[in-house]
Amino acid sequence: MRSSQVIMTVLLGLCVPLLLILLVWDLMDNPHPVPAVVSIAGLVLLCFFFSYVFVVPDDLTSSATDRTLSIASKIFTYTRHGMTPAAALGACRIILPETLASAICITDGKQVIACWGEGSDRCPPGTPVSLATTKQVIESGAMSVFSRDVSASEERRYFPRLRAGVAAPLAVRGRCVGTFELYYPRFSNIDMRQTALATGFADLISTQLASFELERQDEVTARVELRALQSQVDPHFLFNTIGTIVSLVRTEPEKARSLLIDFSNYYRRTLSDSDTLTTLEHEVEQGIRYINLMQARYGAERLHVRVDIDRQTLGCRVPPFILQPLLENCIKHAMREAAPLSIVVSSRATARGLKVMVADDGIGMGEEVLAHLFEPREVAVDEPRTLTADGSVKRGCGLALSNVLMRIRFFFGDDSGIRVESQQDVGTKVTVELVGEPREPSHA
Repeated sequence: MRSSQVIMTVLLGLCVPLLLILLVWDLMDNPHPVPAVVSIAGLVLLCFFFSYVFVVPDDLTSSATDRTLSIASKIFTYTRHGMTPAAALGACRIILPETLASAICITDGKQVIACWGEGSDRCPPGTPVSLATTKQVIESGAMSVFSRDVSASEERRYFPRLRAGVAAPLAVRGRCVGTFELYYPRFSNIDMRQTALATGFADLISTQLASFELERQDEVTARVELRALQSQVDPHFLFNTIGTIVSLVRTEPEKARSLLIDFSNYYRRTLSDSDTLTTLEHEVEQGIRYINLMQARYGAERLHVRVDIDRQTLGCRVPPFILQPLLENCIKHAMREAAPLSIVVSSRATARGLKVMVADDGIGMGEEVLAHLFEPREVAVDEPRTLTADGSVKRGCGLALSNVLMRIRFFFGDDSGIRVESQQDVGTKVTVELVGEPREPSHA
């Protein structure tokens, strides 16, 4: 409340009781009180008038604002996932009672999406747009207030008893993608308030459609990036693994056969759809395949892996390709030249969701490296371009972590993420925390 309104309220609170006291006093002492009574009563009425003018409007404005926000929130509940027939019908049912219109119609410029009110049964969803006014609004992108001759055969099909209307464009990025239409019995029913409501609701729906379009584009972009990252098969790892399997064919044919199956399943999974959720059990299986291939290369005595997964978490839905890159990082960046490396993979359910941990007893890292860990460097700035323990090109470890983090945020949002703890010459622990339920990406 503004200071002037506070002052006015205080003055009114003082003046009204004072005038009433004067009225009682005058009635007791004056044998002819009529003129005074009329004057004081007039002043009391004047005080109430000023209170209405200066104090009440803010209450009315606040009430109108709350109602507008409530309507916008209800419409958003329906239209946040795009303008489907069900969403458009829900919005129509909310909007129509707020106007003087008898019917409402939303189109995509080519056909009716939803219609509600008198005569709505004549134009169900999917009805082709044929009204000249609708086509004009689509072409011009400008609102139209119109009256129409319902005796024409084409006009008579739609709302035969409604002879006037307002059609406003639905625009996304400057392009008209549909219309918002209100229909009235007579042209005289349409005033400035009705046109303002039509424009306002059309702008509101347009804004929400634009927001949905941006979200959809962001999702498509993220999905393309995930697929591009997934398709980056390291040729050094590929050739070295094949070489390892070939070297075992004569000496240990059964082991070579088992590794070949792991190798086939590993790449089949790697090249599968990256924008579909999987289970933690499948992620662990993929990680074990990778470890089997690495143990064949370095020997089980140099690479020890223990899996301590809570069985209750095996069915939890997780993003694809989040565990294997963490195991790969351990071998690439934590393995010493001669000493063995131990890795522990574990999981547990939490009150917020799920935690997956990968810990190793490797060389660890200092605070300076930790500070820049999530920078996706293709090649470490101060390091030569050399091969790592698994035979692939050495890259900044932030590249793998950034890719995993991208997948996590794509499915679970910004509340989920990765926490890295490390101590030089002691080891590193990476914790993936998934909060809440995953978002199912649309397949538009």
